Amino acid sequence: MLLARILLGYFRRSASGIAFRGNPVALARNLIAAVALAVTAPAAAAVITVTNASFEILPAGGLPSGCGAGCSFSSDAIPGWTNSAASSGQFQPGPAAGNFTYFNYIPDGLTVAYTNGSGISQTVGATAVAGTTYTLSVAVGFRKDFTDYSPVSLLVGAGSAAATGTPLQLTGDWSTYTATYTATAADAGGAITILLGPSGPQGDFDAVSLTADAAVPEPATWVLMIGGFGLAGAALRRRRAVAA
Repeated sequence: MLLARILLGYFRRSASGIAFRGNPVALARNLIAAVALAVTAPAAAAVITVTNASFEILPAGGLPSGCGAGCSFSSDAIPGWTNSAASSGQFQPGPAAGNFTYFNYIPDGLTVAYTNGSGISQTVGATAVAGTTYTLSVAVGFRKDFTDYSPVSLLVGAGSAAATGTPLQLTGDWSTYTATYTATAADAGGAITILLGPSGPQGDFDAVSLTADAAVPEPATWVLMIGGFGLAGAALRRRRAVAA
């Protein structure tokens, strides 16, 4: 840690204990610079829980409608999400069973969410914090049998961001779409909502994840900073007393 290295550079062990060496004013300036760097450097991103993020939790009735070998779907409510029945639901296309009619593979598990012109949404438990950057990642599928894309959006408080990625139309493959939004003071305390769809004839989604990245120092940084300023102040007072 940078702050620890700075502090170690200004102290040495002597016969009477730990002695300060160097200029206390210079130490204070170096501490200020190090803290400024710690504040602006991004902290480790925190994962925000998304319920049924890979759509493997099925509705009570399962996936009753067949669509070929190893393939089934449901138009019921998706557990953990809000969706419009009859125009969206869950879908097991069947690649694991050797059915590659629709997709070559599934990114996570066996099941994906689909929509035919209606939105699928989830408001997570966390609320917006000003200055925090939120990043949404979603695997978007592109069916082999027809054009297959619906937009993905991240709604934070009063703001929103549309996800971007590489369309792979008619390939049967998946592309990761990402949306990033930094909450403002006006967004603080507002809801954070993931929206899959609603436009387009078909949309397929999987592997949803959401993280929060706040540029704030860790608690240990504050402890070292406060301690460093205290030691610098004590050293300065000691020097003035000796000079008097």
